Amino acid sequence: MLSPVTLHQIISTLFVFGSAAVMSAEGECPAECYCAPSPPLCPLGVSWVTDHCGCCKVCARQFNEDCSATEPCDHIKGLRCHLGAGGDPERGLCRAESQGLPCEFSGQVYQHSEDFQPNCQHQCTCMDGVVGCMPLCPHYVPLPDWRCSRPRLAQPESGCCEEWVCDDDNHISEEPDEPTHTSLPDRQPLPNHISALLQAQLHPQHPALARGATFREMVSFPMSEMLLKSSCFPQTTVWTECSTTCGMGISSRVTNNNPDCRLVRETRLCQVQQCELHLPVVIKKGKRCQRTVRPQEPVRVTFAGCSTARRYRPRTCGTCSDNRCCTPSLSRTVRLRFHCPDGE
Repeated sequence: MLSPVTLHQIISTLFVFGSAAVMSAEGECPAECYCAPSPPLCPLGVSWVTDHCGCCKVCARQFNEDCSATEPCDHIKGLRCHLGAGGDPERGLCRAESQGLPCEFSGQVYQHSEDFQPNCQHQCTCMDGVVGCMPLCPHYVPLPDWRCSRPRLAQPESGCCEEWVCDDDNHISEEPDEPTHTSLPDRQPLPNHISALLQAQLHPQHPALARGATFREMVSFPMSEMLLKSSCFPQTTVWTECSTTCGMGISSRVTNNNPDCRLVRETRLCQVQQCELHLPVVIKKGKRCQRTVRPQEPVRVTFAGCSTARRYRPRTCGTCSDNRCCTPSLSRTVRLRFHCPDGE
């Protein structure tokens, strides 16, 4: 049996050891935070997270990467540092905190929170059964050679990202071509070849003519007249197909429709249809497909652990009873504001 004096000494010793441990932990963090003027440059798809001292932004460690107190895991993707990997009690590996659903992409299976590159143009992440991808090609695209009259974007044989290819007869003139347009006369519209077609259709065929209706043809100045006064000619490619057939993917295009007239690559999130359709499929009698589906109640759009501030009713492709694939013929782009938990 311990005497009161001995018990008091043991409690005092434990208190001293506990105080020393707290002081040692606090000693790793500075009294004042000193961070770089700008956050570090993280790889594409890697989030900024706050270090263990709560001072500075650092690049989050990803799935199956080494981690420590100074190298935290990406909690936005549900990763947690499992210490003790390799026998080092202060270091570990980033593993998924919760057992999310794996992803199947192009015949390959990826684990929850795992990063992968299906091709040289995209970096993808598996998030609870849904694959999200980001482009790896440069955001800014150089201007095509001014001596090429028919430029187009194409992927080179020895490269990855799209480049301008000239579809001319393999000849680039050394001198600029003479301008073929002339200045327009004041208040005189350009000839409109549609006018003759309209007149040919209206006079003999339009049913309103039989009721004594009159028509008046309005003449308008074409947009080309306005473009002659500017040195920037808008060029915009069509949106590429969505990178995934179900779930959230990405689509991109190239345009110079901006104040600087600079060619940039624009990227948008896209969703052809949900991977697991929880909506009731209603196919009309005599039909085999349901064209579009929408959730009955507004929902938040989620991507890479972030969700929209507002709720929406996104319209996606439906399904077919004969297992045919549904592809969109029309699309609409809207700007969404996402909120991420404790990350950027």
